Amino acid sequence: MKKYILLILVLVITVTSCDNRLDTFPTSTVAAEEAFRNEGDFTNAIRGAYLRMLTGAYYNGSMQSRDVLSDNLIISREGRLSQQQTHDWLYNQNSGSYHTTSAYAVIRNVNNVLQNLGTLENGSFKNNIQGEALAIRALAHFDVIKFYGEIPTQAAGSNATLAMPYIETSDINDLPARTLTIAEFYQKIVTDLTTAAALINADNGVYQMGKNAVNGILANVYLHMGEMANAVTAANKVTASVASRANFTGVWNDSSKDGVIFGLRNDDVTSVGVGVPYSQTTGGIKSEYVPDFEFYSLYQANDIRLSAYFETSDFEGNSYNHVLKWYASTIATSTGNVDAKIVRASEVMLIKAEALAAQGGKDAEALAALDAVRSQRYEGFTSGNEAGPALRDAIQLERRLELAFEGSRFTDIKRMGLPVERSNKGHLADGSGVAADVLTLPAGDHRFNLPISLNELNLNPNMVQSPGYGN
Repeated sequence: MKKYILLILVLVITVTSCDNRLDTFPTSTVAAEEAFRNEGDFTNAIRGAYLRMLTGAYYNGSMQSRDVLSDNLIISREGRLSQQQTHDWLYNQNSGSYHTTSAYAVIRNVNNVLQNLGTLENGSFKNNIQGEALAIRALAHFDVIKFYGEIPTQAAGSNATLAMPYIETSDINDLPARTLTIAEFYQKIVTDLTTAAALINADNGVYQMGKNAVNGILANVYLHMGEMANAVTAANKVTASVASRANFTGVWNDSSKDGVIFGLRNDDVTSVGVGVPYSQTTGGIKSEYVPDFEFYSLYQANDIRLSAYFETSDFEGNSYNHVLKWYASTIATSTGNVDAKIVRASEVMLIKAEALAAQGGKDAEALAALDAVRSQRYEGFTSGNEAGPALRDAIQLERRLELAFEGSRFTDIKRMGLPVERSNKGHLADGSGVAADVLTLPAGDHRFNLPISLNELNLNPNMVQSPGYGN
């Protein structure tokens, strides 16, 4: 009985900690040794890591709402004005830690699993657990570095800039320093993912990592590294199909898992809604953020995403284009409690299309990958047969339309070294109303990297602030 009590304590501490240090796994070596005695203990620990990913500060809202940094969204003046400081790029070291606290807590959790694998007999169970832990660790680090460090393709010299700590221990006394370069940090992600891909089960179900999920994440990492041939190779190992047009709306209300490679199960027990950063329900949909009108206008009338992602309706006498994507589930009754979709087949296919088009001489293959997505989104679809720059533009447009409000738009702009440029349209459904206060974040601006919180700087003397935010 003692070991199960200790295991529960380990998981509860990991899931509930709200310390702002990068070391939120406060358990002793003795407790860990007692906690990891058999296969059930390791299974529960991995489940605890997935649960920790589904917090409001990570995949239950924070990651998806990173689009507030981009040109996809503008703030609704009738909402709570939540995240306005972030939306206006006014953040500083006093702004908080965003999703780093939760991400590093997950990392400490799985490191504890990895450090106790010697308890298990060699075999398929041990291999799969190790693969899951490594894949989770890699994904969490990738989620951190995209926002807190430069992206390799962002600018000449980005690979030599300062990265974040890559945590490979569960020691709570460890005070990590920022010693790695971006190139070194990304190589550690690749190492974890390639090792995981060789160990993990082919299929662990939608709510756990499997080979498709690992290779999909690896393709995305290679895309950010600018290693396009490797991105295609990883994407080609993903066997999942793009969600059909018929099932697509169901993906977003949880009645279908079509095209979802890896997600996190949300329900009424979780009680924190993925959709909360976008809207509230108060006598109708009360939007926190609405799509920038010019972006909204990019969706064609025959695009299934127009109805799957948006609802145009009134709130207190005004009409809005509300974000519907994370709004309601057929499983959970609480508004916004929708499964978090983290890796989807359509994203992998668009990564493949972009990576092929970037290599030159492979436009036909890139077009085929692009059309695998477009044919399932547009009624009566006919390929545009684009090539060259027109094809590359079409791929970026489709990526923006498909992945809207999933947290990737800001980092896509960042990795291409572009500015964020919002329109001057207002927040109401017809583009009237009040525009965003700040319309442009210049390319290369230091605010493309989020600041390290003052809490972390005070608690960890080895941590240094990102350039542009002072000491």
